[in-house]
Amino acid sequence: MLTFLRRLPGRLLRLTAVIGVVGMVLAAISAKVSPATFSWVAFFGLTYLLWLLISLVGLVYSIVRKRWFFVGLVVVTLGFSWNLVSRTFQVRGVTEEIPAPSKEHSLNVMSYNVRLFDLYNWTEGNATRDKIFDFLEETPADVLCFQEFYHTDRKGVFETRDTLIQFLENKHYHEKYTHEMNGKQYFGVVTFSKYPIVNRGEMPFASDVNNFCIYTDVLVQGDTVRIYNAHMASVRFQKEDYKAIEEGPNKDDAIRLAGRLRKAFVKRASQAEKIRAHMAESPYPVVVCGDFNDTPVSYAYEQLSADLADCFIENGSGLGSTYIGAIPGFRIDYILHDASMTNTWFHTHQQRESDHRPIQAVFEW
Repeated sequence: MLTFLRRLPGRLLRLTAVIGVVGMVLAAISAKVSPATFSWVAFFGLTYLLWLLISLVGLVYSIVRKRWFFVGLVVVTLGFSWNLVSRTFQVRGVTEEIPAPSKEHSLNVMSYNVRLFDLYNWTEGNATRDKIFDFLEETPADVLCFQEFYHTDRKGVFETRDTLIQFLENKHYHEKYTHEMNGKQYFGVVTFSKYPIVNRGEMPFASDVNNFCIYTDVLVQGDTVRIYNAHMASVRFQKEDYKAIEEGPNKDDAIRLAGRLRKAFVKRASQAEKIRAHMAESPYPVVVCGDFNDTPVSYAYEQLSADLADCFIENGSGLGSTYIGAIPGFRIDYILHDASMTNTWFHTHQQRESDHRPIQAVFEW
């Protein structure tokens, strides 16, 4: 019995390596298999970072104790799934300053879920909106893609769009509102451009009328670039859900939370497939911006990034987390681009006026 107890910690740590490897393998599968087919496997993609950390703990112990089989098991798994590691974490210094352009064409793009500019006073209401305005004025971009954008036609009442047009160079805009409320209030996605807009279109999602994707063809120094601005299905947690997460869910809470997550996984799968199919028919190079509401290890991300490059992977740093809401730490906002363009700079801004951080990228071609 004493021998067994002495060996137990080591056995548990070796088991940790195996558990981590199984979790990483299932996470890799989740990026390839639609949640509409096997929804449960998507939970492993959502928790990929946990499985990675568990594997690394097991790896360190196995190296110290010279358990080479377990070392090989973890190393081989990491090698085969290294693309998932690079999607999740990047080791490089943060470059605050945008490099000088070196090619004929360049484009500066920002994506930002502004959470209605704090219309409902989650923090400071009008003051929050004005801080966002100040940030946008101090941080210019040729193209601005907003999600959860709010606009009203009532003059002098929480103005957004018309105010932005006044002080930004981005005078051209393409808007699509999924909600219209009494008093001429509108909620949706908007793309602002410094360059002329030569064509525009939209993609409604049959799976969720609350979310949308628009595309805007922008004439940049003689070349046309298609900008996609997508806001994909959220989990739509309610107050009782957040309370359950904070206090620790019971069985009923866990079932309800898992059900909400599963529905969102399935919705985003069909939405991503629709956007990808539309991009395949684009006559122009594309840039895809938006709040995907999904992690880099997910089927939705896999679909959208399959033929494109991810600016975070190319020039980002750390975890690149963009969501800072009730369950912070996830990277769910993205800027992807066509291979014909070179991403020379990418930055995750540290603004906290919304529950999302704005992200920005510069391209040359």
